[in-house]
Amino acid sequence: MHRRKLPFNSLRAFEAAARHLSVSGAARELSVTHSAVSHQIRLLEDDLGLRLFERNNRGLRLTAEGEALAPVLADGFDRIGSALDQLRRSDPASSIRISSTPTFAAKWLVPRLRDWYVDASAARISLQPSLDFVDLRGDGFDFAIRCGVPPWDDLQHDLLMPIHLVPVCSPAYAEQHESIEKPADVLRHDLIHADIGDHGQGQEWRAWLGDNGVDCPADLPGLSFHDPALAMQAAADGLGLAIGYLELIDRDLQDGNLVTAATTSVRHEYGYYLVYPVDPELSPRLAGFREWILAQAG
Repeated sequence: MHRRKLPFNSLRAFEAAARHLSVSGAARELSVTHSAVSHQIRLLEDDLGLRLFERNNRGLRLTAEGEALAPVLADGFDRIGSALDQLRRSDPASSIRISSTPTFAAKWLVPRLRDWYVDASAARISLQPSLDFVDLRGDGFDFAIRCGVPPWDDLQHDLLMPIHLVPVCSPAYAEQHESIEKPADVLRHDLIHADIGDHGQGQEWRAWLGDNGVDCPADLPGLSFHDPALAMQAAADGLGLAIGYLELIDRDLQDGNLVTAATTSVRHEYGYYLVYPVDPELSPRLAGFREWILAQAG
């Protein structure tokens, strides 16, 4: 078939449906309607004069012809995507796309971007806060900032900073409530939980209390926000005690928005890492950002 006549829309619809074995899944990925995907697949099947899917009550199943075509298209689209990523990475004028945890973005990275932009020629930063582990190559990101424990498959990583946990609250809360003389005293206060992802309620409080020799009760009631930044903001607003990340709250402490409610901090098993695809050599603009953020963290 002549290249000008390749039915690209139909091929994209088929390839997505083949991966998901679902028209609905393909429609969500391509941001089109269910009927639009079905229509494109029918056009491709009519053009080829054969069936690519068998449809039954359980959904879709690839025919032998569909099984033959799907990996060829998947490989082709992957190679096209990789080539486009390389072109974007080599363009000095293109933005640097970064996925970051919301807490790190709000508390640490965004307040320091003014220093990055001191150089008028600095590449624009496109920042997407997310708690999800994005697919850097597949989703077109240059870097991700992850909170966790390395290694991550097919990714290089640089430690930006460890995480030290310490109870924090607002100055007004500290004045109005009983002071913490020993770690177990926090159990008499209103606790605020971050509870990220699949972590159990109060996991960070349990880590801090456990490392300070306190047997935690089975139930740790309190407010749960599922986001460390929101938990620390709730503490700044006087709602109780939250676990603060010392490396991220230096400005809150300096500005008096938060105060430490206890004298002991505990190092978390997680740290913040800059991660990026394994490449023989980073482009100058990406290498420049890596050097800048490592220096800021250092």
